[in-house]
Amino acid sequence: MNWNWRDWSLRVKLTLGYAVVFAVTTLLGAALVYVLARSSLTSSLDVTLRETASVAQGSIENRNGQWTFSAELTPTGDLSIELLSAAGKLLARAGQEEHDQALALHPGFMSTSEHRVLTLPLDGGLYLRVSRPSDTLVELLETLGRILSAGSVLMVVVACGAGYVLADRALRPVDAVARTAEGIARRGTYQERVPAASGHDEMARLTTTVNDMLDQLEGTIEREKGFARIAAHELRTPLTVLKGRLDLTLERPRDAADYHRALSAMQGRVDALVILSESLLALARTDAPLQLQPVELASSAAAVVETLDEVAHRAGQRVQLDLTESWVQAEPDGVNRALVNLLENALKYGTGDVLVRVSAGEVAVRSGGPGPDQTHWPRLLEPFERGAGTQGTAGSGLGLPLVAALARRWRAELLPQWEDGAFEVRLRFP
Repeated sequence: MNWNWRDWSLRVKLTLGYAVVFAVTTLLGAALVYVLARSSLTSSLDVTLRETASVAQGSIENRNGQWTFSAELTPTGDLSIELLSAAGKLLARAGQEEHDQALALHPGFMSTSEHRVLTLPLDGGLYLRVSRPSDTLVELLETLGRILSAGSVLMVVVACGAGYVLADRALRPVDAVARTAEGIARRGTYQERVPAASGHDEMARLTTTVNDMLDQLEGTIEREKGFARIAAHELRTPLTVLKGRLDLTLERPRDAADYHRALSAMQGRVDALVILSESLLALARTDAPLQLQPVELASSAAAVVETLDEVAHRAGQRVQLDLTESWVQAEPDGVNRALVNLLENALKYGTGDVLVRVSAGEVAVRSGGPGPDQTHWPRLLEPFERGAGTQGTAGSGLGLPLVAALARRWRAELLPQWEDGAFEVRLRFP
């Protein structure tokens, strides 16, 4: 595998992350072990001192006004037992004689640099002090500290190695996805797919997501290619006709009336080209970032019907309204455009009056006539596709596809409905 510096850097970062986490955990564990060991050893030593003090307390005697310990009290090992007055004066001693007399008389346990001391108050203002050297305890703790320190360092080193191995294993599939995606981008072979990872872990979800994205991109690219080819064909025909008329007009000198007739004929072609270009631009804009806002369908429908009232009058038709206030999340310009296209289609291809009905979250356009062939409906949602028997009617085949694209954009539904002698198209919002 050929790694660049970024691959190596990422692995090092992950390794350091593993190592830091493991080091902190190890150090905290070592500190806990040290504290627990020290507490356990100190507690064991305190138990010994307390038991010795209990035995010594029962061995205190007063002989002729002098305090002493009985002869049976024989402390073992390095224990030291002292009987002190309230002023700290030594009255009796048993066992080792290494204790520092300058210690303050504080009841309870205390530690000096060399001893562990237990002081107990007695009746009559006396104090019993039992002590034992803590050098053995200190040595044990120092040894334990060195062992834990060395073990922690060793474990951190092992963690670094294990972390690098884990990081390498975790990043290898990511490297494969990155290299495949980079190759697809460089070669433009969008039909390729990244190797799918087995299982249901994060890597499997990543490869599945990337492949789904590539599937969508392939579909989008293929649609755009087909759209561009068809658009070029549709634009080429009127432009060719327009150029032919221009060439014919300029072929020889003509009088003003001939030029006027020729320009009037070409004006109709130019108007058709303008409408076609605007429709293509509107269809292309359906891929723009979505900006939803509240739109009131009833007022939008009323405004569109008023705009096309002249068109309906020329066609000898009427547009009836059945409106109920309805607010949806959409784009105002897009809603107007969709309503214009649906109403224009109803006026062009339908018969009799047209009904525009707005209800809760839905707008419907109903016209007379059989409507398009049901089997052809999916094809009519593609750009430049027109139904059978419509060749003599002006149009570009972009109106219904634009409405379908806007519906997809808003997550709405475009629903056709065929009835006896009537055809209805409903735009239902989520």
